[in-house]
Amino acid sequence: MAIDSARVFRAIMQAMARPGLVMNASQSLAAPTPLLQTTAAVALTLCDFQTPIWLAPGLRSGEVDRYLRFHSGAPITARIEEAQFIFALADDVPQIQALALGTHEYPDRSATLVIQATGFRNTDVELSGPGIRAAASFGVEGLGAPFWAAMAENRTRFPVGIDVIFTSNKSIAALPRSTAIKLKEIA
Repeated sequence: MAIDSARVFRAIMQAMARPGLVMNASQSLAAPTPLLQTTAAVALTLCDFQTPIWLAPGLRSGEVDRYLRFHSGAPITARIEEAQFIFALADDVPQIQALALGTHEYPDRSATLVIQATGFRNTDVELSGPGIRAAASFGVEGLGAPFWAAMAENRTRFPVGIDVIFTSNKSIAALPRSTAIKLKEIA
């Protein structure tokens, strides 16, 4: 298994710097189902023995647990509030309030939510804020108005709150906690 961690890390940083911009991050990893190669690449690039991971039920299996432990050294925790990285499917995202949001003294102690989805679209929300020249339309397959409302509220907590990385088959996008979100009509 080979992973170009530097290339994946650059893609993640570019996605964080430009919220809502979909970046190519294709990998040829032998990731266990249901983990997408791109999701696995994000995990193996960002997680290590000091970063507890929580897996949503739709991603959790003995094979995925063993894969992530072996290749990253990251411990898998059953307690979501202890995790620094939360991996979830778009149709089963945990409540934002249950995640580590950091403190005003240590905002860097917040969790990063990684959401695996089938794809992206430009119909759900309008993004503005740092890294966005003009309001940008963005959306993720499988995420509805409740998620976007929770993320809009997440911004009101800044500098605390969570950051989100979205993964699909060959792409990533990101939503830092500093991004303002305006909901559109979601079908």
